[in-house]
Amino acid sequence: MAYLGGLGLSVDESEDIIQECFLRLVRHLASKRDEENLRGWLFRVAHNLTMDLFRAGKRYIAESADEDDSTVLEIADTSLTPEEIVIKREELRRVRAAMGRLTQQQRYAVLLRAEGLRYREISAVLGMPTQRIGELVQRALARLAGEV
Repeated sequence: MAYLGGLGLSVDESEDIIQECFLRLVRHLASKRDEENLRGWLFRVAHNLTMDLFRAGKRYIAESADEDDSTVLEIADTSLTPEEIVIKREELRRVRAAMGRLTQQQRYAVLLRAEGLRYREISAVLGMPTQRIGELVQRALARLAGEV
């Protein structure tokens, strides 16, 4: 869900993609195909479905991110003061803005890495050489560190 949100999908779109991934996983397992890395396979399917959604232009505008940010912060830590919530929202806004300035490939690689995937798994999801993934992640993190 976090990865799909990072790609710019709304909650509803993310839920639809996750449901389709689950259905494809059930079919995949029922066909008794051997898959060494199901987690990587699921991310690849989710990524491909998202790209298909973008290409088809069948997206709708997500609700205001500001409302979602405050809800997430309040759920995550109810001990935050109103001032701390405002500070956290501003930090989140800056990180999102910096992520938006990354190249599309850098953003995808960083989001997948943040989900805990290894470079070789990210390579399989994005269809790029593992060395290229390492370069993308390193450049993206350096750029983010300089901006945030």
